[in-house]
Amino acid sequence: MAVHFTQLTSRLWVTQSQLFATNSGVFLSGDEACLIDPGIAPETIEDIARFVAEQGATPRAIVLTHAHWDHVLGPEHFAGVPVITHADYLRVLREHGADLYRQIGVWEAQAHIRRPRPFLLPKPTYTFDTALTLTLGDIRLRVFHAPGHALDQCAVYHAEDATLWAADMLSDIEIPLVLSLNAYEATLAHLATLDIRALVPGHGAPTTDVGEIRRRLAADRAYLAELRERVTAALAAGHTLAETVAACNDMPLPCPCDDPTPHTWNVESAYAELGGCTEGAVGWEREWSA
Repeated sequence: MAVHFTQLTSRLWVTQSQLFATNSGVFLSGDEACLIDPGIAPETIEDIARFVAEQGATPRAIVLTHAHWDHVLGPEHFAGVPVITHADYLRVLREHGADLYRQIGVWEAQAHIRRPRPFLLPKPTYTFDTALTLTLGDIRLRVFHAPGHALDQCAVYHAEDATLWAADMLSDIEIPLVLSLNAYEATLAHLATLDIRALVPGHGAPTTDVGEIRRRLAADRAYLAELRERVTAALAAGHTLAETVAACNDMPLPCPCDDPTPHTWNVESAYAELGGCTEGAVGWEREWSA
């Protein structure tokens, strides 16, 4: 089944995978295209390539927002197209490349995907530390570091259309997934300074409803603030990790979440980051050993 593209702004088209409601994007300017996290399943990636060709455009850059397995499968289908990542993407590959290959292998076996050749994790053509300006035809995209969910996460902002590609933040279907509470709070504080009239999360529904955008941002910031407050209080009281998790069980969440694991792992990650005593992998470090 061919993927469906929605034109969100004058320059951005978005398509969504059924897997995790994962969004992929195409910024177009004249005959040039910039791809954002282009697809998961091979047929989806091929449809993205076909869509770009139908617009009379050529891919000039691929932005990978972070090195999680569901965001890195596209570039192999676009040979020769420069790949842009944050500099810490390379660190993640060094430290967790084997885990990424394992996760991809598990998913491909479940999805009955057979490869003509082994998959290789994409290596970036260009990296940046704080921000990078990407010129595409007559538009400029600002790609900037936005850590918190992932060490290397970056977001993409098109000021002319006030468009934010938020990577794995500001979703309507998943709560913030917090690798680093300090970094996540700082990133959301920065996003709050931007004029955002079109928003695409990594997973969930894109929106051009400014009220909804503000609601998501406020709800996620409130969740992180309460997470910090409760974990800090638990540490001051000398609570163990298990006691801290229990003390956070009744926290209100920014959006419905049937699975308690993401919130539990957030509490564990915050507990360790704020000085709690832990043993072994806790919080989102478990992701690499699951």
